[in-house]
Amino acid sequence: MVHHDQWVYLEDWLGLKRVGELEPKPGIPPTPGHLAALKQRLAREPARVILRAAYMDLRPAQWLSEQTGIPVAVLPFTVGGAPGADDLYGLFDVTLARLHQALQ
Repeated sequence: MVHHDQWVYLEDWLGLKRVGELEPKPGIPPTPGHLAALKQRLAREPARVILRAAYMDLRPAQWLSEQTGIPVAVLPFTVGGAPGADDLYGLFDVTLARLHQALQ
């Protein structure tokens, strides 16, 4: 599950399968009805993690996590987006470490 349709390359690189997006359309905050529909979808098609960029609103991902028990991974979206993501290699290291931590 992703917050926003921004992780296409990461999904492709790691072979991740996207179950859905928190935003019904890019840049449009999720409505309560959309979140409820995602919760129902996750009951049928479970996800292992909810991906959220550090700059995105935390509330929708947190609510869905609380409702489903699926952990949230807060990922830096760009170099400088988190401590340790000071260059491209650091960005990859931080991203993979946070994904790994969320999946433990």
